[in-house]
Amino acid sequence: MNYLCPACNGLAALAKECPRCGQLLSDAGRLYDYYGDYSPYSEIDDAKMDNGYPDRHNHQCLHTGWCPHCQEEHTIIVQEWTPAMLEQLFT
Repeated sequence: MNYLCPACNGLAALAKECPRCGQLLSDAGRLYDYYGDYSPYSEIDDAKMDNGYPDRHNHQCLHTGWCPHCQEEHTIIVQEWTPAMLEQLFT
C-alpha cells in the first residue's frame, strides 16, 4: 500500500507548537533533506532505513520545525496518509 505525507504534498499544514515557548513552529522541510548534498534527490524510504526513528515501520514523515522565537529546531512527526484516507476527504 502506498502512503503519502500530507505536509509534503500540500494537503495539510503543519500545526505544531514549540515545546519550549508554545509558539507555532515554521515548517523547514523534511528532515531527510538535511542529511547531505544529494539527500533531497534520494528515495524517501532509503533515508528511513537507518535514521534511528521508527518512521518507516509507522508510516511517518519527519519534518524540521523552526521556532522563530527560541531560534531552535524541533523534529515534527507527521502521520502519512493512505489512499483510502485521502479518498474519504474528497467524498
